[in-house]
Amino acid sequence: MPDLRRHLADALSAANAFFGILSCVAALSGRADVSLLLLIAGAVCDGLDGAAARRFGGTRFGVLADDVADAISYGIAPAIAVAVVTQGLAGTTVGVVYGALTLTRLVYFTLHKGLPGDDPRVFRGLPSTVGAVIALSAAILWSQTPVLVAFAAGAAVALMVGFDAGFLHPGRALQALPRPQQLQVVVVVVAVLGLALWSGPAVLATVALVAAGGYALTPPLSAFQRVLDARRA
Repeated sequence: MPDLRRHLADALSAANAFFGILSCVAALSGRADVSLLLLIAGAVCDGLDGAAARRFGGTRFGVLADDVADAISYGIAPAIAVAVVTQGLAGTTVGVVYGALTLTRLVYFTLHKGLPGDDPRVFRGLPSTVGAVIALSAAILWSQTPVLVAFAAGAAVALMVGFDAGFLHPGRALQALPRPQQLQVVVVVVAVLGLALWSGPAVLATVALVAAGGYALTPPLSAFQRVLDARRA
């Protein structure tokens, strides 16, 4: 009898793709807040499919589905939201550039995986998930100031294609913790997200932007600090 657990990761990848498609629809409708919620739901599936694949194995379909899902959820949906909010030719240009550079980052990640020197605990360049959260949160908070949305999207893609910067893999870092600490982290994250969601789209976007921005800026600022310390030594 076949081990159906091998298909768990496939199902989660398919769910991520489904949420990504719905996120695109929401973005086209000008509902960046709904698009962000759907992205978060897809990101949960994305994190779980990796854990499932490492524990139970997977299939070639799952690998392909995961790549397609990431492209939809983290590249196309945020690009649409940014283009809709910033509007006009400028908005379309920003959205296309954002989507193209995000796909570049995803392709690099796929090609780099498994090469000598590849550390699965570290992302080379800002993860596309975090970049998408930054772009969508900016679209929610600054919909009346398109230049700020474009700036946030540009900063996100600049960090995504900065492949020299190493970003800690949150899922693997969580798995490395003892089980009680894992549970504590999950409870805190769920509680914060739940409270933010209950408080409204603006609060959710603010919490998401602060968390994603802090994660995105920590490695570059740490590298800068190391250089300053070396110059003073």
